[in-house]
Amino acid sequence: MFTFMEDDGRAVQDTEYFNFDHAKNLILLKSPEAISRLASVEFDRENSCFRFQSLGQEITVSYPECRASFTANGKTPIVTWHFPILHYLATADGCALSGELTSFAHIEKYVAHPQQFESDTGGRLLKLLDTIPLEKLKQACFAFNGEMMQSNADLYVKFSFTPKVDIFLKLWLADDEMPGSAKLLFDKNCARYLQSIDINFAGPLLAGFLVKHCNFSA
Repeated sequence: MFTFMEDDGRAVQDTEYFNFDHAKNLILLKSPEAISRLASVEFDRENSCFRFQSLGQEITVSYPECRASFTANGKTPIVTWHFPILHYLATADGCALSGELTSFAHIEKYVAHPQQFESDTGGRLLKLLDTIPLEKLKQACFAFNGEMMQSNADLYVKFSFTPKVDIFLKLWLADDEMPGSAKLLFDKNCARYLQSIDINFAGPLLAGFLVKHCNFSA
């Protein structure tokens, strides 16, 4: 557990998105049994909470209070992690995933700002490789339960953001003919589980965690 994963209590500016009562009310529109089934999360009846894995951490979401915390220490995840978690429970509709990966800009039903997204994710990781060896980035991926995948890329990793939303990182190092590139990919049907703004936060969140882990362990 790293302190940069925990909420530091700073105020957020986008009050329309970071509206806890709104997120809570959306969750309470469904029964906990329905949420458990549609979102593929465990509902602990005895302790009245949901439990599931996110980026290698077990998350607990109390019900009906709808507060997310790390099961291990009770601390609250950073706000740009907390709200996508809550929205996932509210949005998940049980739809089958397509198995077809696409970039953020081409996710069905999303209104995207791909240039900013790619700069906040792939751009940050490429900049990191200017100072951090690839092997160290791989170790950072393992810290967040990343699963190495076979690919023609120099690095291809799958991260479980929620039980039905995976984030795939593909990274190519620069060579004599081509510049380096890095991008995040998602299942085309992930809009059935998260809003576009949730993914817009989740991508840079993951990239930031990897960068901070590398700097933390430098």
